[in-house]
This record gives sequence, structure tokens and C-alpha cells, in this order.
Amino acid sequence: MLHAYGAKENDLKVEYLVIIDSESTFCRNAQSFKSFLQSDSEINISGTKIKFRGISVDYELQEGENTNKNHKFFHIKLVCDEKDLADFSDLCRSIKKLLHMNSKNSVQTLWDDISFYYSSRSYPMIYEIENLMRKLITKFMLTTVGLGWTKETVPEELKRSSRTENIDTNINYLYETDFIQLSNFLFDEYRTLDIAALIKKISEIETDSVRVDEIHDFIPRSNWERYFRSNVDCEGSYLKVRWEKLYKLRCKIAHNNTFTKPDYEQTEKLVEEVRSKLITAIQSLDKITISDDEKEDLAEIVASNASVVFGSFIQKWKMLESLIVELLVAQKILPAELSKREKLMLYKNQEALIKNGLIDSKMYKEIKTLNKVRNIMVHETEQYFSDSEIMVFSRDIDRVIEFFVERLGM
Repeated sequence: MLHAYGAKENDLKVEYLVIIDSESTFCRNAQSFKSFLQSDSEINISGTKIKFRGISVDYELQEGENTNKNHKFFHIKLVCDEKDLADFSDLCRSIKKLLHMNSKNSVQTLWDDISFYYSSRSYPMIYEIENLMRKLITKFMLTTVGLGWTKETVPEELKRSSRTENIDTNINYLYETDFIQLSNFLFDEYRTLDIAALIKKISEIETDSVRVDEIHDFIPRSNWERYFRSNVDCEGSYLKVRWEKLYKLRCKIAHNNTFTKPDYEQTEKLVEEVRSKLITAIQSLDKITISDDEKEDLAEIVASNASVVFGSFIQKWKMLESLIVELLVAQKILPAELSKREKLMLYKNQEALIKNGLIDSKMYKEIKTLNKVRNIMVHETEQYFSDSEIMVFSRDIDRVIEFFVERLGM
């Protein structure tokens, strides 16, 4: 373990800085501060040592005032051997509790080897489970959606653009995706057909009953439920709750927050519970088969989880696709009954728009550009666009959506 101030190899150091108003009667000097600490019957201070439950802790106290002399401070340094960690943790907890008894005190932790001890033992477990999740999703995408998910031909004009100069083309979305967003791919529920289509289907039904298979695609389900639940004895909610708890623990480590023994024990327990399920899921990948439509849905979900901005653009693009089909159906250029695959053949729909005079050449070029951006986001897993660039394209798509909404008289 790394240590400050020349502490010995197995030493743990904790330091607190207490700021007190100079007008306060609370602990006017080092002696009264020492007496205050000893108001806890388990704490006994003798010279530079604190005795607590049979352990001996090195103790150093510095007092002083700030330059304006309106505040005084006490700087406490405590050093203990690692073998006495449990009692040392209790001592530090007791001291902090005492210091916080006066609500006007400002107590700052300057150094905390106890948190470092537990966080440094917890992070490797979190690192392992995070990368196990990335392994599951990456292998799932590669073995079901295919190699094209990670590498498609980049348009020449994009290769020449400045935004690709510093991109590591070996890094895909999943290795740029935040810990918590990884779980979104597996556990967030989504429907493969939109609500507008459901309303239309219901309005066309002439009987009093509906077959389940007719509305199956309208029911929101997560990827875990769609592809893994039948092979892994575990509900998606079981994993999602544990992943969220691990995320909070991970944030405590990343932000240098206090990290205690209970935090460490909880991390260990959660990782073990999640690990076994992810390993079983990885082992079940050979049993999973998906349709071409599902492949496109999955690729979009991965792109959407890259960032909030990416997700917003993908949702707007799906809306634009729907509006284009709706306009072509309204103009009787496309039949009302279309398979999902037919609706996704957007390049044909774009041609139909301009051939039938529904859009001009400028609008046609804008849609083609936005379509290209969408395809790069979804099928090029390297992040060729920054969030700021996607925000510009997002404003462009807003304008195009507004055009189609007006054409449809919505």
C-alpha cells in the first residue's frame, strides 16, 4: 500500500482537519480538545499515543488560526498498524462522531488509508465484472448480429475528414460505454413496433378478441428476456438491481468517497451473485438465434447507449422513418400493410419521395446525409462523431421531421 509522510509499509494513516469559529467556546486549545476526545470512555490519550480497545495508535495534534484569526483549526493525524484495521476503523468512526456533535464544526477528511485499503481491494472485483459484462455483450453482438457490427466500410469522405484522425479504430462502442449504460443494453425494456402501429391495428380489429401473437411485438421486453432468460435461471430485474448497486459502489471508489468494510463486503457479495449469471449467459450464446430485423434493433440499441445525444438522434431517426412511410402510404405509393423489413428499406422510400415530387432535391440530399450518419452510428462501432457533431445533425433532423409533420397535416 502507498503511504504519505514516510509511514511504514503496513501503517494506515487517517487525518482530519477541524475548523472552529474563534468565538466558539468549543475546545479553545489543544488540551481541551484532547479532553473532549477522551469524553469517549474507550479513548485514552497519553503523549503521542491513543489507547483504544487494546490497540495503540500514533497520535499527533496541530492547532492554529487562519490569517484573519476568525477561525481556529485542529489537525489530527492518526497512524495504526494494518493488523489492527477493524479497531482502528471503529476509533476513527468514534472520533468523527464526537467532532460532529457540534453542528458548527467543519470536519474535513484530509487522508483516509482505511477507505483506500477497502476500495483498492474492491475495484479489481468491479473491474472484472464490468469486463465480463462487456465480454457477454460483445460476443453476443459478434456471434448473432455479425462482424459487420464492428467494422463496415467507412465512406471515403468520412475517412478524409478531420474527426477520424485521432480515432482508435480498434475501440468499439462497448469500451466507450459507461458502466451503468452497459446494463441498459440488457435490461431496458423496448418494443419492436411503435404505439401508433398498435393503435392502428386495434382500430382495424372487427372482433371482440385479439390473439396474443398479433400484439406480441408491441409488448416492451428487455434483451435479457428476449435472448437469455430461457437459458439462465434468473430474472432481468435480479441482475439490474445488483448492477445498479455495484455502480454506486464503483462511483464511491472513483470519486474518492469514504469506502468502508461493509462497502467492501457488499461489493464482494454482489459481484459473486452477478458473475455466475453472466458466465452462464456467455455459455448459452451458441443457443441463441435472431432474425435480420432483430439484428438491426440490437445495433440501434448499442448505438443509442453510447451517449444521451446518440440515443436522442437514433430516436429521432426512427420517427423520421415512420413519418416517411406514413406519407408514402397516405399518398397510396406504398400499401398500408407492410412488413417491418419492408418499412426499413428506406433507400427505396427516399427514391419514391423524390420521384413522386413529395420532396425537392435539397431535402433528398439532407435525408441521405442523415441516413448515412445513422448508418455510421449504428454499424460503425468506432465513434466517428462527437456529441457536439451529432447535436448539429440532430437539429437538421428536427427540421426534416417538422417538414413531414406539416405534409401529413399533423
